[in-house]
Amino acid sequence: MKKTRFWFGLLLFLALILVFSEAQAQSTSPWTLKLVRDFGYGSGSDIQGRMTLYLGGDLSTITKVVYYMDDEIMAEVLQEPFKLAFNTDDYGPGVHEMRAEISSNDGKVTPAGPIVNNFLSASDSGERTTTMIVIIIGITLAAMGLSWFISSRQKGGVSATGGMYGLAVCNRCGKTFPRSFFGMNIVVGKFERCPHCGKWQITRRASPMEITWADQQSHPEEPQEVAEKPEKDDLDESRFVDL
Repeated sequence: MKKTRFWFGLLLFLALILVFSEAQAQSTSPWTLKLVRDFGYGSGSDIQGRMTLYLGGDLSTITKVVYYMDDEIMAEVLQEPFKLAFNTDDYGPGVHEMRAEISSNDGKVTPAGPIVNNFLSASDSGERTTTMIVIIIGITLAAMGLSWFISSRQKGGVSATGGMYGLAVCNRCGKTFPRSFFGMNIVVGKFERCPHCGKWQITRRASPMEITWADQQSHPEEPQEVAEKPEKDDLDESRFVDL
């Protein structure tokens, strides 16, 4: 009796694995549904504006793609690249599910998706965009103010040793100054203020040759003193010196 239960349990386990594997194979699609924002707002799953649905994968075997929005047909696309552009404002604000049914030349219809996003109204996206802009401007102004404060304290008393961020050469006065940790980083360098002349500029780490050249221009070598020539009277008197 125990052996019978063991073999029955084993067969049931193998049958469940087989059914699960077949279901996974059927649900696997060679195409993936993707969404790109053409113009508008996007943050996480919240979007608003002009969007485009498209497929990732081999498109050569596809004959037709039917796009759905919440189980309602958006459009049937019959030509490559099988993209569908739409505007979220054409649908009510809230959570929406997008999916696609793909017909291939072997007669099969394969699902792709879904993609779930929260559509915002134009007014909501405008408010969020304005908030983001205000925050960015505030951070920028705070960074510039801190950079100005630090550069003001450095003026006239900074030795050209550099530090972690190295030295910069001012493109107005030509003097060197340390690049600040609080300088606003952008793609090509740091946006900060020269402590010598007060010019705001984009700085980069200067090379040793540039630093040497700038120091030489800022502190030129003093000309050597030329020995004074003996005056004529001294020369004349030297004729009467006993040798």
